[in-house]
Amino acid sequence: MHLKSIPLFIILISILSLYGCAQPKIVIEDHISIGSIGNNATILIEDSRPQTDKEFTVGSIMVFNDDYGIWTLGDDMFVPTALELLKKKINQATSKWKNQPTEIKLKLKRLKFESNHQAQLLKEGSSQLGPLGVSIAEMMHGKSFEMQYDKTKPFVLGFIDADVIMTFKNGKKIKKSLSAYKVENFSSHMNKDGRNAAASKTIKSLYDSFTKSLQ
Repeated sequence: MHLKSIPLFIILISILSLYGCAQPKIVIEDHISIGSIGNNATILIEDSRPQTDKEFTVGSIMVFNDDYGIWTLGDDMFVPTALELLKKKINQATSKWKNQPTEIKLKLKRLKFESNHQAQLLKEGSSQLGPLGVSIAEMMHGKSFEMQYDKTKPFVLGFIDADVIMTFKNGKKIKKSLSAYKVENFSSHMNKDGRNAAASKTIKSLYDSFTKSLQ
């Protein structure tokens, strides 16, 4: 094998072994059922997201593509699913309000969770690339994220963007356009448990931030 091809070869072996393994579901532990929350608000979600937000994909194995080493986790990687959990968290949050809404409508424009392994994979393949080869999330989504995280390590990014209309018993309506994002590092792209723990923390903190902004 030619010496110059070794870095790319190492990268491909790393990422193919990563992709080839079955991915475990990300179980979100929460023992409170919707029926016990004490809020009877009807929650309607109009899902107008791009399809690429919803499905599990592993991105590209080609080093020079923007989505190299970046997974989209997809709604169904979570148990309960990302949308089911969002409804539950909205119910939990609004059940604590003195004046609870009777109906909450969300036009969901973005809701996406990504596991970004790019920096570590590049670093393993070539010391000359390292973190300098990372495609920053802002470039991919056209959105500025003021994130506190270690760009040299893998991380899970979650973000949500939605228009909300809340209707109350007296007929009053409140309209809001809301967005939130969260990020969590984990140790290694081969650390499934660490990745799932980071994803669990990300979705919980993202939904906590989003539901707080409803009030």
